[in-house]
Amino acid sequence: MTTSVTDVIAAIEGRRPGLGTAKKHLLLFFAQGHHLAWADEPLFVEALYATERGVTLDETDIDEPTPITGAALLGTISDVLVRYSSLSAADLRTLVQAALPWQLARKAGDEARIEWAWLTDWFRRPDETDDPDDERPNRAEIAEVEAHLAAGRP
Repeated sequence: MTTSVTDVIAAIEGRRPGLGTAKKHLLLFFAQGHHLAWADEPLFVEALYATERGVTLDETDIDEPTPITGAALLGTISDVLVRYSSLSAADLRTLVQAALPWQLARKAGDEARIEWAWLTDWFRRPDETDDPDDERPNRAEIAEVEAHLAAGRP
């Protein structure tokens, strides 16, 4: 299930009121990347663009955002806020600019689209998924569960 960026921004604002636009846009980079890596589908349909100062997007003009009810969508937003929202906008910008998807888009020119495939690959790389300080399952744990389920054991 996918939603709109307006709905995601409203969910972010509901959980972390007072964040600036630039910081919200940077958080959207992480939210979209993690959701693509975890769910194999985008969190929101709008494109992200790499800019000199970080990330921007095409926001649609919707009067009222629709509350997000999907557990996977809300889980991604909550996880990203827990992991990244305490960082300053400058720190988030540094992380975004160090990320290969942002760098690839910037090579294409000003405000070039950050492709979903680039985000998926980046957020699935071993440095991201096998971090011992991260409480999410690592690749080995995921493979073990998948093998268990494939064997049809309860």
